[in-house]
Amino acid sequence: MTHSPQITILVVDDNIYNLRLLSAILSKQHYTVITESNGSDALCRLHKKPLPDLIMLDIIMPRLSGYEVCEQLKADKITCDIPIIFLSALNETLDKVKAFAVGGVEYITKPFQSEEVLARVKTHLSLRHLSKHLQEKNDQLHNEIAERQRVEKALQHNNTRYQNLSANIPTMIYQSVQYPDGSQHFLYVSPASRKLYGLEPKTLIDNSSLVQEVVHPDDRAQLHEFALLAINRLAPWHHVWRIIISGKIKWVQGDSTPEKQPDGSILWDGQLMDITEIKQAEEALRQKNEDLANALQELKATQEELIQAEKMAALGQLIAGVAHEINTPLGAIQLSVDDISAFLSETLLQLPSFFNTLSETQQQDFQALLQQALQNETTLSFREQRRLRRTLTPQLEEQGIDNAINIADTLIEMGIYNNIERFFPLLTGTNHKTILEMAYQLVSLQQSTQTIVFASKRAANVVWALKSFARFDPNGEKVEADITDNIGTVLTLYHNHLKQGVEVNRSYDPVPPILCYPDELNQVWTNLIHNALQAMDYQGTLTIAVKQNENQILISFTDSGKGIPTEILPKIFTPFFTTKPPGEGSGLGLDIVKKIIDKHEGQIEVDSVPGKTTFTVFLPCP
Repeated sequence: MTHSPQITILVVDDNIYNLRLLSAILSKQHYTVITESNGSDALCRLHKKPLPDLIMLDIIMPRLSGYEVCEQLKADKITCDIPIIFLSALNETLDKVKAFAVGGVEYITKPFQSEEVLARVKTHLSLRHLSKHLQEKNDQLHNEIAERQRVEKALQHNNTRYQNLSANIPTMIYQSVQYPDGSQHFLYVSPASRKLYGLEPKTLIDNSSLVQEVVHPDDRAQLHEFALLAINRLAPWHHVWRIIISGKIKWVQGDSTPEKQPDGSILWDGQLMDITEIKQAEEALRQKNEDLANALQELKATQEELIQAEKMAALGQLIAGVAHEINTPLGAIQLSVDDISAFLSETLLQLPSFFNTLSETQQQDFQALLQQALQNETTLSFREQRRLRRTLTPQLEEQGIDNAINIADTLIEMGIYNNIERFFPLLTGTNHKTILEMAYQLVSLQQSTQTIVFASKRAANVVWALKSFARFDPNGEKVEADITDNIGTVLTLYHNHLKQGVEVNRSYDPVPPILCYPDELNQVWTNLIHNALQAMDYQGTLTIAVKQNENQILISFTDSGKGIPTEILPKIFTPFFTTKPPGEGSGLGLDIVKKIIDKHEGQIEVDSVPGKTTFTVFLPCP
């Protein structure tokens, strides 16, 4: 097997016999071999061009060790991409871990076999060649994207008149282009998007995927299938589907006509109309309970899987609190459902005969009583209830109403405590007890429904936070994410710990979404918040601030704990360094945080004095 003479390998070893042996092995394969006997000479040579394609580096050498040489090379932009294979007689696991930690790509133990050396050299030369090829492809892709943007800009300019004409139409008028690779981008969106999606037109143009993200999961496949069918036939497209906006389902009707462009893209001119229908209350209630039951099952299944994963160790500590946060609203829902069921089975059939017993005047007063009660959304404190009881009781007694205190309590609980004079005829009639009892049951039905809605939203928020935290992106690509939303997700999961004695102060300035790896940043926020809570023994103040400073977003976490001793501050980001007792920490938490921040081309700083420790993360933004 022969290789191009342009492939150069630098071998650095203080043992002349190893240099000769490696040089002979590599030269037979027609590699150009350069040798140096120490790290200093190797660094001097690397300041000259041409640079080698690969470096084989001994670890134990005089003056500069192989680790130190590697760290200097990786810190230099010129040499940081050159793959380094370590050579050493050391065979301990920690030595290998350190070699990879400083930037090595391979570790060969002495004495080595020529076949092993050649196989590993060939592998990493191939990887380097593929890396260069990938960079060329990326450059080509950037050029294609620039050309695409130029075409889109031209189309937008030509559509100005069309946009002016459609700006005031109540249905959402849009124009979008779908490229051969499947990606889609809005060129124009009318102002009706505010009512339909709750979003500004510019927001949808900047992020066209938002429209797809809110499509009901059960409707996505059929929507995609019908769109492909319209493209293949270039025929008018008509479809009806559901979207989810702020937790509520809307029905949307879409009409459009696809038009194929010379470059193979598809231009869509169409409209979206809100055709939402109101669902019956019992169906909505059934669906809510079914969704919550499914969410609880998903939570249990997720818990079993996450406990096994090292990455989700922090979530394992939070499962009990999360289950409590879900079970509490589920209990409230169950009680409310029982109340509704009892009303439907015991009282519903009595309503016709009850209304027949009322005179026309009584019916009008009864309806007015219900309307006033149902419109009252004020929640009274115990002190306010006592004050109102003292006011209402004498008024009722003046009308000769028996058991005035109990009736006053019932009226206050129903929300009837203003302008009650109108209802005196109802309360003084012969059947006033039956009338008041029926009104109380009907109002209780409404209150049970409101309890279900509130509890459902609370449980849904916790489930959403858990699913967002546990989400894993197998593609490993950067996506746009909102920093404050991600921090809020982590805080939701920690709610059961925070409410025991930690005051959380939030200071969030408006900041734009950034391109990032949201799953990994969630791990950063989790580690920093968890460390802060432990430093305070879960008693104190946690302050979280988010602000923008020119082209950076600053995220700081400040706790009121005992602080970090000055002598160990330089070591806290070192792998395996920990001050926690055995079994309570691996010493990798802050090391992982640092690596994730480095991956985002950001920085992390720490400042600590007794009673105030602040970790500040700096992330680049457009």
